[in-house]
Amino acid sequence: MSIVLLSAARMASASVSVQCDGPKRAPTAAEAKAYADGFALFKRIAPQAPVGWTATDDRKEPAVTFICASPLYNFTRWSFSRTFNLSQAQMQARGDAALKKTEAARARADGRNQAKEAKLADLDRRQADLAKRAETAAGQQNTAAMGAISEESNKLAAEREALMADSAAEVEMTAIDAELTRDQTAQFTMIYGETNVAMSSAYKPMASAVGKGYRQDYPESNGNPHAELVVVLPPVAGVPGQTVVRINGNPARADALLKATKLH
Repeated sequence: MSIVLLSAARMASASVSVQCDGPKRAPTAAEAKAYADGFALFKRIAPQAPVGWTATDDRKEPAVTFICASPLYNFTRWSFSRTFNLSQAQMQARGDAALKKTEAARARADGRNQAKEAKLADLDRRQADLAKRAETAAGQQNTAAMGAISEESNKLAAEREALMADSAAEVEMTAIDAELTRDQTAQFTMIYGETNVAMSSAYKPMASAVGKGYRQDYPESNGNPHAELVVVLPPVAGVPGQTVVRINGNPARADALLKATKLH
């Protein structure tokens, strides 16, 4: 994880809300100005919700009235986030379609299980026969026969496991989940006053009209593509640190949100 990402997580905890683990204090003039300037910049550059989406900001106060009295945080550095979600109506439509596909997939799985019943019954018969042979071999203290029976038992167990496995159902359910969750949420985060903008090797340089750009693309657990875009804006005279923009989401969605960000 990059230092930028670690700083983002740390700044998220340095909230202006009342959720302080310890005592609170009034901000210094520099801290209050950093927050106000960062909030104003965030409101100016953050992209609006795409058509059919909603947008929710984590910070709504234009000024900070108190901060947590902790030496662990630098309160001239602030994080502001806007989360985008697909509209409830569209998510409901996706959910309804996913439910129908899930029911159909389960019906197909039930059909396959019924077709396996005869094979499972044969496995049960062979297992019962093996148990009788094992009892006889044990009574005769026939170690050679017991060893052979143990190997047969292992083969039967493997045969049963293979028969019970339903890779087709797993593939279908993963595909349904991927379709349901694909491009349904994205996040825009702006860190104001970042003093360490080093990036890990997981992020590759990308073209940016302003500052330096980086990106990381990877598949989610269900196979959906995901992108993390980072733009480090140039230093501004008289302003401590730098401004860092981070966008997470479906690659095409992240690219569109970056394009809509007013970096100039």
